[in-house]
Parts: sequence; C-alpha cells; structure tokens
Amino acid sequence: MEKEKKIKVDKEKVLNYTLIATLTTIISFVIIYSLITVIKPVINGENAVSSTDNSKYLERIEEALVRIQNNYIDIDDVDMDELIDGAISGMADAAGDPYTHYVTEEEYNEMLTSGNEKYGGIGLHLTYDIDSDAILVVGVMPNTPAYNANIKAGDIISKVGDKVVTLDNYTECVDDMKGEAGESVHLTILRGDEVFEKDITRELISANNVESNILDGNIGYIKIWAFENSIYDQFKTEYDKLMKGNVSGLIIDIRNNPGGFVTETVKILDLLLPKGDVLKLVYKDGSQKVYKCTNDNQIEIPLAIVANSRSASASEILAGAVKDSGKGVIIGNKTYGKGIVQEVQKLSVRGALSITVAKYYTASGTEIHKNGIEPNISVDLPSEVENETVVPFEKDTQLQKAIEYINSKK
Repeated sequence: MEKEKKIKVDKEKVLNYTLIATLTTIISFVIIYSLITVIKPVINGENAVSSTDNSKYLERIEEALVRIQNNYIDIDDVDMDELIDGAISGMADAAGDPYTHYVTEEEYNEMLTSGNEKYGGIGLHLTYDIDSDAILVVGVMPNTPAYNANIKAGDIISKVGDKVVTLDNYTECVDDMKGEAGESVHLTILRGDEVFEKDITRELISANNVESNILDGNIGYIKIWAFENSIYDQFKTEYDKLMKGNVSGLIIDIRNNPGGFVTETVKILDLLLPKGDVLKLVYKDGSQKVYKCTNDNQIEIPLAIVANSRSASASEILAGAVKDSGKGVIIGNKTYGKGIVQEVQKLSVRGALSITVAKYYTASGTEIHKNGIEPNISVDLPSEVENETVVPFEKDTQLQKAIEYINSKK
C-alpha cells in the first residue's frame, strides 16, 4: 500500500513580513530549487527535461526567493532542508490527488527495505477517506491486536494519539500506529454515530495476507486480505494445496481488500485465466502498458470472486480480469473504484515524489477509477453485519450465494 509522510511547514508561523510575499516564497523556493537542481524525472532510465516553458514561473519564483531572503527577520533560524521538504509536500498537495505526495528521505529508505519484514503494529489495512478527512479501516489482519480489540472494516480513525487526522498528516498518523511491540497506541474511532476510544498494544506483525479453507464439503476458499508481502507466493501455496485436494470449485474472497502490487496480482491471475490481456495502463502521454496472462494452465473448476465496496485497487484488477475472461463471476457489491497507479520517483538530492502516473482499464476497456467493477450477481450483507470484519456464516449472504453458484455449476 502507498505510504506518504508530509512534513508540512506551518506557513502561518513563517509569515512575518507579509502574508502573500512569504507564502509565495516558501513554496516558490522549493520549486526553483527543485526545477533547477533537484527534480529529475526518470523515464526509461534516462533523465528527462520537461517540454513545458517554465521561464515565466521561474521569474516569479526568483523574485519571491529574493524577497524572503532579504526581508524575513528570522531567516537564520529556518532549517532550509525542512522548509524544502514542507514546500515540496505542499506543492504535491496542490495537485489535488491524495495519492500524489512527497516522500521524505527516511520514508524512501524504508520503502526500499519494506515488504516482507516484521514490524511493531496493530494489524490494520488502511486508506485515506476523502469524505471524512480521516483514516478508513478497510481490513483487519486476523489474530492481531486490532482484530482482538474488535476494530472493524468501515471504522473511521479520526485521531491517533493527540493528532487529529487530516490529508496533510495522514501518513504520519498511519506511521504513528507502528512502533515498539509492547507499547500502546491511543485511537479515537467513529463507527456510525458512535465515537469511542481504544488503547491498543502493539505486537510484532508478520503480514501473512492469505488464508484458505474447505467449505460445504469440497469447495475451496481463499481469503486475500491485501496484495502485498510476497502475495503471489502466499496465494500459490494455498491454491496448490486446495488443487491437490481436488476441490470441486474455488471461491476467492477479496472483501475489504485495499489492494497492493499490480505485478503480483497479474501473476495470481496467470494461475487462473487463459492466455490474453488482463489489464491496460494508460499514461499521461497516451502510451500504454498491457499486462497479459501467458501461462498455459488455467482453472478448470467453477470460480467465484466475492467482493464489496471496500475491495480496491489490485482487488479490482483481479475482479475485472476474472469477469472479462468469463472464467468466473463476481458476487457481492460494486467495488471501490480506485484505478490509478503511483510511481515513486527519487529526487537527486533527498526524498522522492510519489506521483499518480497512470489509470488502468480492464481488458474490455472498463475504466476502474471512480467507477468500480459491477458484480455479475449483486448481493448485500444484512445491515447489522455489513461492516463486520468476520461475518458469521449464517449471516454471510454473499458467501452463501457464492457456494450456491459453485454448487450449481458442478
């Protein structure tokens, strides 16, 4: 899942000489600095120069830079690296896309080593929720502190410790949930009209995101919590185990799954679908990248994907590809509708930019972003359990419908 850490300078405290001049200067300083010496977009391994004529912007930036250097009374007290970090963060914010953001040097280094290691945390899959300007819980890892504390998919985390969550500090708040195992984190949570607080003690989390089972005698069931942490290897282990048991059908449950790695998702699809296109990425310049299934093997038993409104990103890639292929059906609710791709581009001096660089489409041409994937068979959960992380089978109408579908195809 995409990380961001926004070290944002409090512009109001920096304003001293004049509001307009100083605010412009703070943002402008980083733009001139980055355009001239820092930002070097990497395309196909080569440094590229923007074709846009930036001279008129650079003139304004230079004027503002001179004004703040000559007039701001406490310029000697300003940490220029932090100022630049904050200004780049603000510039990324101005794009109006919550997934385009500045990545600090520390965060970037963490990205290079993250993915499979254990960490101190509480076991949540999270995303930023635009409507509530807070953190949305989209999934809870089984047998973790969050699971044991009865945190549920659909919960809104409005405060982490004393920090009120905003778009600006979203990733900082997410990072604050991690820390030393044995220490606790204090959360303020909204669930419908209810507001409550919880202190949850962190544990060492090893994010195994796949579990499997046998349902209704001989139907294979695989739950995918997120498409990360070597998800293909995890999935294949459970898939092979079920196939060796000669199951009569397969249900893949991607409800409350926030997504993850595209390439890993396509590898999973290659186990299930016939050869052919499964995904198309379209970039700003109109260029395209097409992902294909190339394996001769494909699933030969009935397949059902169970999805809901919190199945996002890579989950929607899987759902859309299965639906397009005709090898299986989607059961449940329309998916979330996050069909955009971020690319982390390292800045030459320090830090990086995570930039939304492409939208993706199903092989049939369906644009996923803001549209989602419609199910073949629409089924709602009962209202009293629609936000539960674990739904009792007797109330899980979506899973029951999937079993009914598999049995009808035997």
